[in-house]
Amino acid sequence: MISALETALKTVIEDIVLYNNKSFLVPLFLIALLFLWVTEKNRGLRVTLVYLMTALCVVFVCPLYAWVGMKVDDTIYYRVLWTLPIGVIVCYSAVKLMMRFRNVISRGIVFLLAILIICINGDLVYTKTLHFKAVNAYHMPQQVIDVAEAIKLENYKPIAVLPAELLPFFRQYTADVFTPYGRNILEPAWSFSNELYDAMEGDNAYYDAVEVARCAREEHCAYVVLSCAKQIRGGMEEQNYFLLDFVQGYYIYMDYNYYDVLKEQGLLDADVIAAGEAARGE
Repeated sequence: MISALETALKTVIEDIVLYNNKSFLVPLFLIALLFLWVTEKNRGLRVTLVYLMTALCVVFVCPLYAWVGMKVDDTIYYRVLWTLPIGVIVCYSAVKLMMRFRNVISRGIVFLLAILIICINGDLVYTKTLHFKAVNAYHMPQQVIDVAEAIKLENYKPIAVLPAELLPFFRQYTADVFTPYGRNILEPAWSFSNELYDAMEGDNAYYDAVEVARCAREEHCAYVVLSCAKQIRGGMEEQNYFLLDFVQGYYIYMDYNYYDVLKEQGLLDADVIAAGEAARGE
């Protein structure tokens, strides 16, 4: 048990170091909290900003609590740190310190120093390599929207299997299309597995049409979306699929088995029926 608690405490320390990164953020928060312990007289504010925040810090670093929390999920235990209103504590302390000076010049110096310290603890987000100019109102790749619009049906929510690169964004845009697995399968730490995902992503250069079709039917997928960046070994048409559309570099295939059933039930849109009948040559 002692060994487990030592391991938990070591993980907590590692989480704090990673959270702080190369900044002065955590020490600055602790200094601000200590300053409020000494100077804050308002009872309500002491309870909210001092006592509660101190209790959260103590609980987070407590080895026993950390051990229990990590038993639940050790990969997200660090998120307890997100409950700490670090920005509020630091900014309120800076203003409180500034107001302790009567001279305008002194207050100005404290204000500028506070701004400088806060700035050097962060980076300008617009210089990050992950910052891109939005191409639409949803702030996501346009191909995700176009693919989603191509497979949505007015009177039915189909199941569609998608290439991995679309998964992180697809559910943000629509809930009108189900998927056999979501973005969670992309996280190795979560240890999710799926035979259809392996068929879709197992080979970086090819899709095996036979395997993809077999697994897609086992997952009850009406649609199979394939990237044009990969070649298709065999034809989806040979597996009783037809090409519904080609959108933004993605082939959208529909299973004729679902097509016939949904058409009979009157659940297909007119454009889907037109594409299906055209592919059939009727």
